Amino acid sequence: MWTHPSSGAILLAVVASMGATGCTEAPDDTALTVFVASSLTEVAADLTDEWASTSGVVVELVAGGSNHLAAQVRDGAPADAFLTADADLFDDLERRLLVNQATDQTADHVPTAIHDLAINHLVVARPTTGPERRPADLRDPSLVLVACAAGVPCGDAAAARFGDLPVDSFEPSARAVVARLALDEADLGIVYATDVSAHAGLAPAWPQKPTCPCITYAAASLSLSGNPFVAFLTSDRARQILTKHGFVTGPTR
Repeated sequence: MWTHPSSGAILLAVVASMGATGCTEAPDDTALTVFVASSLTEVAADLTDEWASTSGVVVELVAGGSNHLAAQVRDGAPADAFLTADADLFDDLERRLLVNQATDQTADHVPTAIHDLAINHLVVARPTTGPERRPADLRDPSLVLVACAAGVPCGDAAAARFGDLPVDSFEPSARAVVARLALDEADLGIVYATDVSAHAGLAPAWPQKPTCPCITYAAASLSLSGNPFVAFLTSDRARQILTKHGFVTGPTR
């Protein structure tokens, strides 16, 4: 049965301190660089296309696992915004940004705001070319099962929901699990519900109701130029795009 996480768990944080190494202050007319969790790749492309059409500012997306992208930000990789499947990553990033805050940056210039973004849940999927499965098949060692690695949001959520499983291959992102399934290299894979909706080559392994633990998405502005884009993510149009891709959106705060 679907249960929503607490309101504090769904964060879209606009980080107030922008002076960290690698966090740029590009002029408004330059392209934005947005780091995005791999499970948001398709919807992020539509969101940034919509943003570019209204703002005239193009966006370059860099997709990957949330923890790997956060490590790149910590190491100084230039980015204007970060969309992640793990809001907790912002706690460490914000502390690091505060330590490196430039003397001419104040909260008045880069305000802090928190909004709901989106919720996703896990699905056990199969290639559409394969047979329909049963829940017991998830623990059948004769079947090839792929899942996200520990430390990746989809991997941590899978472990919390299913416990120990006979996983043949741990992948660095949900997108990598999807690829293995789409190439018919696995019998089963644990992915996001939105992945199944977005890929014709994937189907639920058996009928499954939405069940938590859920994945909650957040976005942080990492530069002054990134602020308008992150603000756009709370708009009705952005929420329509997220919903169209199968994400659940909560009320804006």
